[in-house]
Amino acid sequence: MKRTTRLLKIIFISTLLINFPYIVLGDNGDSIISRPVIEYSSGDLRDPFSDLFQLAAEKEKKEKELQSFEAPPEDAEVVVPMPSLDKFKVQGVIWGGRFPQAIINNKILSVGDSIEGVKIVNIEKKGITLSFAGKTVNLPTPGNAPALEKGDKEEK
Repeated sequence: MKRTTRLLKIIFISTLLINFPYIVLGDNGDSIISRPVIEYSSGDLRDPFSDLFQLAAEKEKKEKELQSFEAPPEDAEVVVPMPSLDKFKVQGVIWGGRFPQAIINNKILSVGDSIEGVKIVNIEKKGITLSFAGKTVNLPTPGNAPALEKGDKEEK
């Protein structure tokens, strides 16, 4: 009996000591807890937290808008302009092996791959040959790019 009484006293005192700051300071639960605000950003992907019915309605609206546009006649030739070569930044070339590769705009590409609608035809030490709508264009590698004059400035 004496032992259990002593044990109960120890538990009671330790409980008081642990909760002492709350008892003395009078924490009544209305203190503010700061938490970080987290916002979801899906980029081009579908937001999984959005209403699916709203998405279906938006999709139908886009389909109706696309149907409202008139398609060009079948005999009309559609001319697509070639993308600007300034869009393509060649960062490196691997040309010695069986499968030559190029690093363009932080993407590793091989012969036959496409980037922004332009097909890679050939990869060599001097440059990369691109094809778009029957036209071929050469992109120089970083080591073979033309040097800038003192007055010229490279735009970034």
